[in-house]
Amino acid sequence: MDESAAGRPILLHGAALTPRQQEEFEALLRHVNELPPLPAVALRLIAMSEDARFSAQDLAETVLVEQALTLKVLRLANSPAFGFPRRVTSIREAIVLLGFREVRYMALGACVVEPSMQGALERARLDHDVFWMNSVVVGHLAQVLALAGDLDQDMAFTAGLLHNIGRLAFAHHRPAQLAECRAEAAASRRSIHDVQRTRYGYADCELGATIADGWRLPQPLVASIQNHGRPLSTLPERTSLDATVARARRFARAHAISDGLDVVGTAPLPDLEWQSPGVQRALRQIGGIGAAIERAKSYLTTA
Repeated sequence: MDESAAGRPILLHGAALTPRQQEEFEALLRHVNELPPLPAVALRLIAMSEDARFSAQDLAETVLVEQALTLKVLRLANSPAFGFPRRVTSIREAIVLLGFREVRYMALGACVVEPSMQGALERARLDHDVFWMNSVVVGHLAQVLALAGDLDQDMAFTAGLLHNIGRLAFAHHRPAQLAECRAEAAASRRSIHDVQRTRYGYADCELGATIADGWRLPQPLVASIQNHGRPLSTLPERTSLDATVARARRFARAHAISDGLDVVGTAPLPDLEWQSPGVQRALRQIGGIGAAIERAKSYLTTA
């Protein structure tokens, strides 16, 4: 992360941090530099979601620069989740068969799903596979909502995939505190974010937004990371990127898909929008919620 991010004010829901809370937050930000940085290839893949001028050739060349990434993408393309009758042997062939968008999602997911963080998640009493499966599924569901509405699918998938980076950083640097917040949230039936704000003045979503800003990610992504846990009624129009990620996360949770911290199966479905013809068509295009889960599992087996 760009060290200049430390000391930058963060946008909070409610009140500003007290001087002591600000000092503790900045100390945490300094430690965040120990996290594995977002690879340069991931930043280029994110840039592709903003610029339609990138071609299939650009995508192939970006993936092929990293041998390990190339192998991961080919393993994903050949996984049962995609069900090709013959073996996919090259990145260019994968792009032809699966399409530019799907291969970009594969490559970005392979960059982001980080097996080296397993120990940090376990110290916070979180399951590595459960945590990352939630992120990938939320990414795919955000894509569905974007497809059904008038929003960029690639930006929506990226925002869903990255929405929990602040929680990952919190688990890495404050595992005991995160475990305590989890226990308190479960006992009080409150959200983790509410408990964190009461204790520290900020929540992991604000930490994630500050990290994303330090990585110089596009501001719409930064905002969606910060706002994904807010009540839908407090967000702008339902087709905004912020609301799209929040709705995708809520839908995943209602179907017992969680990062291991949020209570699953208790969130009501976001009214009847998931039954609308547009959303149902978009869901069918990715094979339904079951297909999204199977693809998420494939990301984990190739990490």
